[in-house]
Amino acid sequence: MPIQGDFHVEICNWAKQSEREALVAVREDVFVHEQQVPLDMEVDSDDPRSAHVLARALDGTPIGTGRMTPDGVIGRMAVMRDWRRRGVGTMILHTLVDLARTSHLDAVTTHAQQHAVPFYIKHGFAVAGSEFEEAGIPHVNMRKPLERRAPPERAPLAPAPQSVALKSSSREELITVTHQLLRGARHSMCVLVRELHPQLLNDTACLVELRRLAISGRGASIRVLAQDLTRALQEGTRLLELAQRLSSVIEMRKPVEQQDLEYPSAFMCVDSQGYLFRPLEFEMTAEGSTWAPGRHALLMRRFEEIWARSEPWPELRALGI
Repeated sequence: MPIQGDFHVEICNWAKQSEREALVAVREDVFVHEQQVPLDMEVDSDDPRSAHVLARALDGTPIGTGRMTPDGVIGRMAVMRDWRRRGVGTMILHTLVDLARTSHLDAVTTHAQQHAVPFYIKHGFAVAGSEFEEAGIPHVNMRKPLERRAPPERAPLAPAPQSVALKSSSREELITVTHQLLRGARHSMCVLVRELHPQLLNDTACLVELRRLAISGRGASIRVLAQDLTRALQEGTRLLELAQRLSSVIEMRKPVEQQDLEYPSAFMCVDSQGYLFRPLEFEMTAEGSTWAPGRHALLMRRFEEIWARSEPWPELRALGI
């Protein structure tokens, strides 16, 4: 698999208008305008029930798509002309095949355009039928069996780490427990706040830990959900400066749905299953623990739900984030 450099691949939600429009834009350019496929054939009833993958350039421009139906039919593989032969199609296909494995499918299939047959053969597909026409273009059925992966051997369970309670009632205490939580993280952290301001994550000790996470290697991830970046953009914050240097690891989104905009609390979770929770975001009172799997799981579930229906900050694209 080629290493992603000047683009990335993401899994999209067809029900989300902004993501659906990005997918359709690529498909219309390639299929409708370039290959003369009728517009009314391009979007069909399989789209709402399929898993969709979108490739974007570093500036966010959509450059490639692919989809897979629940029964493992891969289709709508399209890459913009200027981005072909640069590994985009390969990354999209690998992502879809990995999704099929996650869904425990025995095989994936595709209706490959005749000129694309060598590409699919290279990636383990085989011709599984005679040639036919679809939208006036020669196609052939192809199939790739998916091997069953043996479950990894289970290592003996390690003793549970010691749980240390975290509490604060002032700004200084909040900075201290935030640093304590970050110090125990291994590769990832996520935080939900109403406003990204320099009170906490601008602290030098906290920034040192965030940078350590960002360069920790495979699995490194720092995600920030913030409703308001006004002060951060106007006054500057060291977290944004770090994000500019490590934009592939640090992601920021803004909630857009009313239920998320009305959420009054703030929290931080790290991958060592620790958390810090502030019932009211504008107060310094917080409680948490360096290890609390149950509470951590509940907060992460909420974070992932809000993250999935949030959008990137367009203002950050000018900063390369």
